[in-house]
Amino acid sequence: MRVEEEALQKWAEFNRRKWNCKAELMTFRAEGTEAECTSLFFMNRSGKLFLPPLNYYNHVVFKPTPTSKNYKLTRQWLRVAEQMTLEMTNKGCTVDFVFPPEINDVRPWRWANYQLGVKYSYRIKLPYEDSASDTTVRKRIEKANALGYVSRQADRMEDVHVCLIETAKRKGFKQDLTVEDLELMRSILGDDIFKAYVCYSKDGEPVSASVELVLSKECALGLMLGTKKEHLQSGVAYQMTAFMLQDMAALGVEQYDFCGANIPSVAESKSKWGAELVPYFTVRKRSFKDWLREARSLLYSLSAVSSLVGLEVL
Repeated sequence: MRVEEEALQKWAEFNRRKWNCKAELMTFRAEGTEAECTSLFFMNRSGKLFLPPLNYYNHVVFKPTPTSKNYKLTRQWLRVAEQMTLEMTNKGCTVDFVFPPEINDVRPWRWANYQLGVKYSYRIKLPYEDSASDTTVRKRIEKANALGYVSRQADRMEDVHVCLIETAKRKGFKQDLTVEDLELMRSILGDDIFKAYVCYSKDGEPVSASVELVLSKECALGLMLGTKKEHLQSGVAYQMTAFMLQDMAALGVEQYDFCGANIPSVAESKSKWGAELVPYFTVRKRSFKDWLREARSLLYSLSAVSSLVGLEVL
């Protein structure tokens, strides 16, 4: 089993135990070639595909055969994607299936009459160069340093949780993870995959925390971040993130994904790090409501055109 597959199996096990869902790691192979695609499928109690909390993407890993020919890579991908599309159709893909940014060709799903969407995230190459960031980032880090804050890897999940839960309350969303869940995640994934960081005040109070997922050295994922309200203006989250990025680089991680840039305020904050904006695609089967909505839209367009030329649509 490859490293990515072993990590995905562990991540699947945590999701199975936490969210009481079914998780299946499936491999699709192209006929006549050794190219393959591995995908982690989550199914709800009804057996339909869905995406549990804390999963920003449906993890898909494409492994082509060694070649520098673009037409061969495309052909291999289309063949394995066709098999994957059939399986998704059988499993009832009625909610968004979210591809990671590495998968930028979703034509097989368009050809299968799936509904397509696009979202965005920020990714930064490691090692992180602070000169690439906005001056605001550097000034906030300097402020946190001057005030005596210190960031390091977390060894107490209670310190992580208290920061996450306070941010959830402040922003009005439910934080479904308990301290025990964080401990469970760490025990299943191990220290190579599960990473948590905390920023402490000079008095030893945990004031900001984040949780990262390293399923592959190619790119780490930022799962959660929380900061106590009274320390928001002290630059603690910036200091901790900078420390985390440096630590990721030391571990040999090539990129870091901030996981999402689809809310204006969130996107603005993440963009300050000088990361690259990357699109990622979503697909799902068209439902009856989708067909009805599209029919109404078409009828509305025809009516608008007809009114311009003086015709009447029955």
